[in-house]
Amino acid sequence: MKKFLAVLIGLLMATAQVSAMALELGARVGEMSLGAEPYTLRIEGATLLEGDTSKGVARFGKLYFHFDATKQSDEAASSFGGSDVANTVPVFVFEGRTQIYPISCDDGREFWLLATETGGGESSNVIGFRDGKWVKYFDTLDVKRRKLLGWDYYLQRFYADGDAIIFDYEHWETKKICRLRYEWDEAAQWFGVEVLYLEDAPTSSSNVK
Repeated sequence: MKKFLAVLIGLLMATAQVSAMALELGARVGEMSLGAEPYTLRIEGATLLEGDTSKGVARFGKLYFHFDATKQSDEAASSFGGSDVANTVPVFVFEGRTQIYPISCDDGREFWLLATETGGGESSNVIGFRDGKWVKYFDTLDVKRRKLLGWDYYLQRFYADGDAIIFDYEHWETKKICRLRYEWDEAAQWFGVEVLYLEDAPTSSSNVK
C-alpha cells in the first residue's frame, strides 16, 4: 500500500510539473510614440499621468511606465514595472510606436506584452512580476540578433495559443512565414522559444493582434 501511494504521489507531482498554463491575450490598453520636439511622448490609455509628456510616470492599470524623453538616447530612459523605478524593466520606446497588451493566465498570474514598431525591426517584450521583482521574460528582437530570423521578415501578427505566445513573421518577397513560439515551461517558470519556418501562411485564429 505504501509503495502504491508513493507511486501515486510521484505521478501527481510529474503531472503538476508538466501541466499547461492557459494564456489569454487581452485588448490593447495603452500606447506611446515619440512626439515633436522639445522631446515629448504621445501617451494614450493611461489611467494616471504624473508629471508631463516629457518626463514622468504613466499608469496602465497595475503597470507603471517611467520615462524621461529629454534623455531619449539613453536605453534606460524608459522602463515598465512597479511604482518604484528601481523595480522596473528597461524597454526603449523612443522609436516608432509601442503598444501595451495584458496577458492573463488561468492560475491568476499576469504578464504584459509590449509591442514596439520601429524602422529597424519589431521588438516585442514580455515582462511580468516574479519573486518580488519585475523581469523581462523575452524580447523577440533577440532571435533576429542571433540570426535565427532574417531581417527581411516582418511581423504579421501575434496571439496566444494555449500555454504559448506566438509571433508570425512574413518574408517580404516569398511570403513564407517564420513563427516564433514562446511556450511556458512550468518547471522552469520561464518561456522557451521554438523557431519554425512554414511554407504556407497560417490560417486565421482567435485572439489575434
